[in-house]
Amino acid sequence: MISSKSCIMIDTSAYLDNANRPLWEEMSSLFNISVKYGKEKCYANFQKGQDCTIFVVEGEKPCPASFTHELLHLYLPSKQISIGGAIRGLFQEQTPHNLIFNKELYDHLSNSLSHIKMFPLFVQMGYPAETFLQDYECVKLTDSELETLIQHYKSGIFKKKYHPQAVNCFIGKFFAAKADVNPSNNYEKPLMKLKQIDPQLYSVLDDFWNSWVKYDVDLRREVWEEDYRQLVNEFCDGITEWGKGKNIEISHI
Repeated sequence: MISSKSCIMIDTSAYLDNANRPLWEEMSSLFNISVKYGKEKCYANFQKGQDCTIFVVEGEKPCPASFTHELLHLYLPSKQISIGGAIRGLFQEQTPHNLIFNKELYDHLSNSLSHIKMFPLFVQMGYPAETFLQDYECVKLTDSELETLIQHYKSGIFKKKYHPQAVNCFIGKFFAAKADVNPSNNYEKPLMKLKQIDPQLYSVLDDFWNSWVKYDVDLRREVWEEDYRQLVNEFCDGITEWGKGKNIEISHI
């Protein structure tokens, strides 16, 4: 749970500029937004239903770009789209999904899938791309991480077992690399190596990712038309198919 200093009233005007004020007004008309100081040294948000808290950093100069990032996390919910929630709601009742996915991975997927839709809007509003994330420069899939993952995968497969922690890491690193908006970080070779570790799982993840990238979040659909939940169903089916015949055993790696 994100903790905050809720008793301190914050003047939100310092976090607004000409670029994000229309977004603030739009989201404020749809959600009950409160702004509080968080204990962490980064901006964050917590949304439940129509209530949203944006956490800002105490003692630092207000940053409209970082504030805008958190506001944009309401963009998909404003379209009645909860991609992360849909994945979690479906996967928790399935096997091997419930052995592989944990809260951290669900949160990571939700963030990654949201970010790829938020980033174009962020840049269109005029903010520098490098201000979108605190770790913008950080490489999300390194050679050392790949080597560690390969070792864990091979040790399990050799014993005809799949470590859920290794599969969890595989999935997390795939989405981290795919969602990296820094063009200086080239993942062509690392992703090819990742694919070689488990081609079937990679294909499931890649199909889902490409479908989500193509998905038009602004298109109004009738109730009988397929929406993002169909993508989630296909993703779930893909993980189910991948898991057939595999011995996925809980163990510490």
